[in-house]
Amino acid sequence: MVTRRSLLKCTGGAAAAGITAGGIALISRNGGDGGIDDDGKTFESIDIDYGASADPTEIYRVWTGYPRRFSFVEDEAYTGETALRCTIPVNASDGSNAMFWFPDEGYEQPREVAQRSMIRLSENWTMADGDICRFWSAGLNTAAGTHGSGGRGKPSGNDGWSTMLAVTDRGTDGDDLYNLGAYTYHMDQQGASGEFELIDAPIPAGKWFRLETYVRMNTVTDGTAERDGVVRCWVNGNLVYERTDFRWTTTEAQAIEYAGPLVRYGGSETAPTDLAVYYDDHELRGNDAADGSARYRGPFVEEPANMDEYEGRLTIVTDADTETTYRLYIGGYIVHTQWDNVDGREASPNDAVEISLADNTQNGSVTVDAEAGPDTADGYLFDGELVAVDADPGLAELWLSGDRVDPAEYPSTPSE
Repeated sequence: MVTRRSLLKCTGGAAAAGITAGGIALISRNGGDGGIDDDGKTFESIDIDYGASADPTEIYRVWTGYPRRFSFVEDEAYTGETALRCTIPVNASDGSNAMFWFPDEGYEQPREVAQRSMIRLSENWTMADGDICRFWSAGLNTAAGTHGSGGRGKPSGNDGWSTMLAVTDRGTDGDDLYNLGAYTYHMDQQGASGEFELIDAPIPAGKWFRLETYVRMNTVTDGTAERDGVVRCWVNGNLVYERTDFRWTTTEAQAIEYAGPLVRYGGSETAPTDLAVYYDDHELRGNDAADGSARYRGPFVEEPANMDEYEGRLTIVTDADTETTYRLYIGGYIVHTQWDNVDGREASPNDAVEISLADNTQNGSVTVDAEAGPDTADGYLFDGELVAVDADPGLAELWLSGDRVDPAEYPSTPSE
């Protein structure tokens, strides 16, 4: 059986899931050294065929927002018969993310990534004055932390980063034309949200355009981030944006985890009507794997994308006014995980959680001991069953695999 994790390492398996490992020398062929060099460890070029897959989740990690807003559609393709579509309903902000996740395909995080895709805004695309809509991730990292999105503050160099592209009505006078914008979370941004830069590259509604992006991580010297991170963007073969002074990381362990389609309308703004973004002919290539050996995740920490490998999900939410100490008893196995939701709530593995194996605990249960601040959330994946819950004070919310349950239904200790 070919799994997604081994997909690109097995001859013939990739094509069955709509991903073809090829021998393209460059993704971006314009703009001098914009393409990937052959130095270092170069990953195979990846051509994605939407028509060979039944669902976007077979190719991308689709998460946050409303994942079902990404779907394959016929009669809308640039080539072939199938395109990828993300819808944004009227008065809504969230589309979703459908990005290629390098670690899930058996790769370490590359330090440089080139991409190419055909993209089209829906024919009825319209935006209110000043609105922006992100539609593409040239590079993103969440494994290191959450400071690459959501207005969570300036990245410090070891807690996430991102560089995205958006469309906006700013700087355009013609009907059905929208400029590009670069939206980047980096160590030198001025505010809590990423830096937005207007790009003079008008994009027409209802027409396909070829987007090419290239990202190279900044170098690190003795734990200090050098100002040499690179982002380039081409539209229909023309270089429209270039910066070579970004600082994203102070550690070699943090590189490019995700790349590809990402849709979010506005910050607080909402879509004025039902909108859609279409994608086709997505190609990627990565190079220069990051030092994964330096990336410590702890013995009981799991990536959220591996959720389906566990029998259940568990979410703890504490009271808004006081710190909480709690203990969970699991008849089976449990790991800490990371997620965030559309309400702005986050759960991240942290040092205040200690998981003990069954042979060191009473009655054969695995225990989770934790201290949590007011109005915080902890997330877990587990096999087996939740046996007992002991919390001081009581928990504000307890969720099991998406269903809210009453913590009082569980004893404070396992029965003898």
